[in-house]
Amino acid sequence: MTQDATGGAPSLKGGGGNREYMSEFARGRVDLNCESCGFNMRRNSDFGTEADGAYTERYCAICYGSGAFRHPASTVDEFLALSIEEFAAARKSGSGKLRLTMKKELPRLPRWKK
Repeated sequence: MTQDATGGAPSLKGGGGNREYMSEFARGRVDLNCESCGFNMRRNSDFGTEADGAYTERYCAICYGSGAFRHPASTVDEFLALSIEEFAAARKSGSGKLRLTMKKELPRLPRWKK
């Protein structure tokens, strides 16, 4: 075990850094996926917020904020038409392939199941 340069807790793996970066991860190593788009949410900034500003574990920040859906849609096709460019930018990918993938995967998520 080695102690980090800032005098923090020792690293069990022998690395030199501290574990401050983990403070960005809201739930540690627990993986939570958005019930609207399937996005893997780990950092506080990934989580959507309720009207009172509290984080929700159900939806990501792209889909949900201030207690409401940011892309009000009743079908997957409407949702993709409103949001695909934002998702492509956030995931740093092209919108064409992403649209096909999301169109296939979204109907399995709680928001879109009927």
